Amino acid sequence: MKLYYTHASPFARSARIVVREHGLEGKVDEVVSHPFDGAEDFIKANPLGKVPCLVLDNGQAIMDSEVICAYLDRELGDGRLGRALEADWGVRTFYSVCSGLLDTLVLLRLEKVRDAEGLRSAFWWGRYQAAIQRTLDYLEAHTAALPDEVSLAQINLACAINYIGLRHAEIDWRKGRSALARLVDQLEQRESLVATRLHD
Repeated sequence: MKLYYTHASPFARSARIVVREHGLEGKVDEVVSHPFDGAEDFIKANPLGKVPCLVLDNGQAIMDSEVICAYLDRELGDGRLGRALEADWGVRTFYSVCSGLLDTLVLLRLEKVRDAEGLRSAFWWGRYQAAIQRTLDYLEAHTAALPDEVSLAQINLACAINYIGLRHAEIDWRKGRSALARLVDQLEQRESLVATRLHD
């Protein structure tokens, strides 16, 4: 099977981490495919033109990082990464908040691109910045709710924070958030995360 990804996508990184956490490197062929290139096989599998996209050996395409991670965890792995989300609404909410943070960070990135074209919206710029800071504070306050074993929630968190470093280095996410910083630093030492750090 093939997993289409880019090195700069935090969403694709989460799927690549799950691949490594379950030792699936020999079963999943990772294929770099930039959505803007419009590669025929990629677009045929995923009409949205977004990464990640997992194409099974039978040709079925699975899209959206959340769905792909769940599939890899449950169908090809032992399901341990998703158990905490299934058992605890607080952990599932933490996971969803991290996903929302990622969405907002991507929107802020788009505003930066628009800014270079003289089209930045001051309204949305301010809203995104405020939402990011509030969300980081929320995550700091709720890290203790996470399970001791690594789950999809921790993976999603690490992907969001790593994306801040890649695209929004001006955001000091560590300031006043010692618990969050400790957790992310610990996570980023795992082999699966070291091997998948974001870059252009």
